[in-house]
Amino acid sequence: MPDYKSMYLDLFNSVTDAIEVLSAAQKRAEEVYITSCEGDEETDE
Repeated sequence: MPDYKSMYLDLFNSVTDAIEVLSAAQKRAEEVYITSCEGDEETDE
């Protein structure tokens, strides 16, 4: 009989790791966007 608990835990841990990687990438992209917009605001005035 397959070890469903082990399979589930492995899948859960992998999905959690993927979410953390994607969240970190999103935060980096947001920081780049915000930083690039700060220079634009100074030139608009």
